[in-house]
Amino acid sequence: MNTIDEIIDSLKKGQGKRVSDLVKIAVEEEIPANVILEDGFLKGMEEVADKFRQEEVGVPEILSITRAMDRGVSALHRYTGGRAVRDVGTAIIGTVRGDMHDIGKNLVKMMLMGKNIQVIDLGVDVPPRRFVEETIASKSSLVILSGILSKSSEDMKAVIDEFEEKGIRNQVYIMVGGYYLDENTARNIGADCYTDDASTCAEKAYAYLNRKTRKKRAKNNYGNM
Repeated sequence: MNTIDEIIDSLKKGQGKRVSDLVKIAVEEEIPANVILEDGFLKGMEEVADKFRQEEVGVPEILSITRAMDRGVSALHRYTGGRAVRDVGTAIIGTVRGDMHDIGKNLVKMMLMGKNIQVIDLGVDVPPRRFVEETIASKSSLVILSGILSKSSEDMKAVIDEFEEKGIRNQVYIMVGGYYLDENTARNIGADCYTDDASTCAEKAYAYLNRKTRKKRAKNNYGNM
């Protein structure tokens, strides 16, 4: 088994330290960063996503794999001096105000990372203003809201309203997901996209960030806010 295959195998087993050690070995073997990322991490995460869709892996395994992925990506950046392949884009993610649940959010985060999307995780119980502040600071155009409470849609609408009040709603693509949501509810609160599972969310986020023909957003206006 070569080093890349070992990375995939260790990643799927959630062996974070082993993944980190293997990244160091791969760099010493002069394997390019983009090969480590694409043929190792991304291929491994695609395999995990397939198993997740087929319910062959559960939440505990997914969380372990998430931590291993975090360590692997950190190691890749550390050992390559930050010369790893540029991220597809940046997503802001968080569980909305009043909700302390994070399993769904963490699943989405893991799937996003598997698509080479940089993730800024705001955690749980995030107030509307925090989403706006971080979006402005990071200049991200993608925000993902998670919430599984019956009132989560109201709190998500509060976030969307905050973007409206700040005058940057048309610059941000807002995705939502949660137990009590569906497409009609998402549309009624003003969200751009609803998904009912982590894999689909990552796929649609990736498609958005790569859509060459998507409507041009107002450029570099964040500094004026």
